[in-house]
Amino acid sequence: MAWYAYSCSQCGYCVEECDQFYGRGWESQSPRGKWYWLREYLEGRAKWNQAQVDTFLVCTTCELCNLRCSAALPIEPSWMKLRGMMIEKEKRMTFPPFEMMAEALRSEGNIWAGYRKNRADWFPEDLREKHGPGRKAPALYFAGCTASYVEHDIAMAAVRLLDRAGVDFVYAGEPENCCGTPMLVAGKWELFADIVRKNIEVAKQAGADTVIASCPACDMMWRNVYPEWAKKLGIDYGIKVLHYSEVLSGQIKSGQFVFPPNDLQPVTVTWHDSCHIGRASGVYDAPRDLIRAIPNVRFVEMEHNREKAHCCGSVLSLIKDPPVAADIGKTRLEEAVEVGAEKVLALCPCCQVQLRISAKKKKVPVEVVDLARLAGNALGYDFPDPNPEVHSQWGVFDAFIALMTPQGFAGLMGTMWPQLIDAMPFGMGPMMRAMGKIPGALNAMKPMFPILFPRLLPMMMPKVMPVMLERVAAMIPMPDYMREQMPELMPKVMDSLMPHMIGDVVPLVTQPMIDYLTGKTK
Repeated sequence: MAWYAYSCSQCGYCVEECDQFYGRGWESQSPRGKWYWLREYLEGRAKWNQAQVDTFLVCTTCELCNLRCSAALPIEPSWMKLRGMMIEKEKRMTFPPFEMMAEALRSEGNIWAGYRKNRADWFPEDLREKHGPGRKAPALYFAGCTASYVEHDIAMAAVRLLDRAGVDFVYAGEPENCCGTPMLVAGKWELFADIVRKNIEVAKQAGADTVIASCPACDMMWRNVYPEWAKKLGIDYGIKVLHYSEVLSGQIKSGQFVFPPNDLQPVTVTWHDSCHIGRASGVYDAPRDLIRAIPNVRFVEMEHNREKAHCCGSVLSLIKDPPVAADIGKTRLEEAVEVGAEKVLALCPCCQVQLRISAKKKKVPVEVVDLARLAGNALGYDFPDPNPEVHSQWGVFDAFIALMTPQGFAGLMGTMWPQLIDAMPFGMGPMMRAMGKIPGALNAMKPMFPILFPRLLPMMMPKVMPVMLERVAAMIPMPDYMREQMPELMPKVMDSLMPHMIGDVVPLVTQPMIDYLTGKTK
């Protein structure tokens, strides 16, 4: 890493095309800026803090900088190593939403906090006997979390296409776990290793030597990352990985798969090359072959396409800085508008979530549609509209992102001062109330609060957790299944976050607490 930092010539070829630079406007967010900072750190002129940790974590892993670098430095892999070092080894704080995802994943095997028992609910009933859970086949279809719990049309359309193509495949259903991408980029590598073990075992239990994915991130894990980690973990791998578009492209070229005439309205579409299926896995032609084979569809390319395609801005920007993600998404969507596209086709469930949210926030007049859905429609299949669920789920997620910040936690604590004061150990609650009646006493204690709170809060949290859960439920309307899991998830999330955040929370809650105790507020 040090060698790479000093090898960077500071030429700046990476800067303009970095989504973190053009989304934020600060060169410190670009690869050149990060290499410069690392040199400053190595020479003792800079120190790590949470803001700098976040600067490295927020990289979307689009890998465009790897192609732009005049020195051919492995930029994205270097940032990935730093994630593991900072979070797994040095126990620094990852993005707070990842802690919620991690606990949901440990409990139910997915990042959306859906129940494992509902993972296969989307699977078409008429295909269960032929391809459903419990069977064995040479190929395993891997749906991933977002297609299983949010954008059902992606998975439903993918299995319809594979079935029509005559592919002998099976879907594992409930045993399937998240592919682990969120935990890898979050730096939670011990949990990621556990996921790798479990998913490889699922494939083996299904009798499969090939995994077919629809999600580009899942594809990237199985194709590029799992083999490396399987070797580290001493696991026999030997699994071939294909994207469903590659399967269909081969059959289209051989004449085995042909789209019949359809009654779709003629439409002009463009193609978003998801970073993880394009630059990471090198799959560019297969999706285009599929698009061009669909009758009544006119295909146009965006200015930035294939290996030069711009990132959508998900997932890391979206969960760290939603307004920045919307700006990045708008940049990508406007390319589609400029070439006259009515629809932006994509593969990645997370790209689609991000682009749909960006289109709505920024009022960009273009529709985001999954490729498998369009192809399935051309075969006469109908699928549920994913947009209501996308915006509903994102509304919950967005609210939790705002909550899991120092400002959010301070605001939450401000709704429960009576309970917090009563929960203080060692009889401090009555003492604090008494001091509130003595003019100036609590203000004199202010310098002690940064020392006291980190020690007291862990003892207070179990007592106030029921009230906190009530307040969170009132603040964030969430699905029943998520609300039911909050008593298990929230304490673990708080245990993970508060040791890192307490230093930023205390200054925000000190004066409001004094105002409450002195009777200025209720």
